[in-house]
Amino acid sequence: MEPTIETKFNSQEDKSLTIKIVLVGNSKVGKTTLLEALTGTGVEGRGYSASLEIPLKQENSLRVNIIGRIYDLRSQRYFPYLHSLFYYGAKGGIIVFDVTNRASFEAISKWQDIIWGHAGNIPILLCGNKSDLRENNQNHVEIKEVVKLTKKLSKNQIFKIPYIEISALKSIVAYQADGSYDESEDLIYPTISAFRQPFVNWLIEIVKKHEETEK
Repeated sequence: MEPTIETKFNSQEDKSLTIKIVLVGNSKVGKTTLLEALTGTGVEGRGYSASLEIPLKQENSLRVNIIGRIYDLRSQRYFPYLHSLFYYGAKGGIIVFDVTNRASFEAISKWQDIIWGHAGNIPILLCGNKSDLRENNQNHVEIKEVVKLTKKLSKNQIFKIPYIEISALKSIVAYQADGSYDESEDLIYPTISAFRQPFVNWLIEIVKKHEETEK
């Protein structure tokens, strides 16, 4: 596992920024399926990480590639001593839960505390998976419950926690809330799929905030 964030400047015409994102959540919520859906190519090797590359256009005609390297906790839950290494250098965290599994929803606060405890108050994206199965489960989590929780967790935080509801298996975005990314879409080149869009916009927002703090 690569524990650090790598920033590369290959030339004046090619600028690449790689940021580390941690992917967490209870087991069986669909984290690996999400990785596969985001990359569109499957997950290599053991499937513990995947890259999401975003080419951007800049005013000075420089091409900038943002590479979100997303790491899945997976087996690290069996080896607690690896947790610090897993979270080290992370610039963002994605918490996944299953909308048909209330226990995974109730664990969101725990996962937020774990991420912030290891990596500081980095931006978090909340992702409710298996939306296509909601109506078949009487004890499913309602959208209004999740939105209420994100507002509570975002209180007094610099980075508000956006919520997206998806079916990773079918590559469908069913719902989005509290995303403040309306100006990011025109920056993306080339056009990407609708499923990846919320994740890409979130990554772009992280980079913008990081650049602002570096000034």
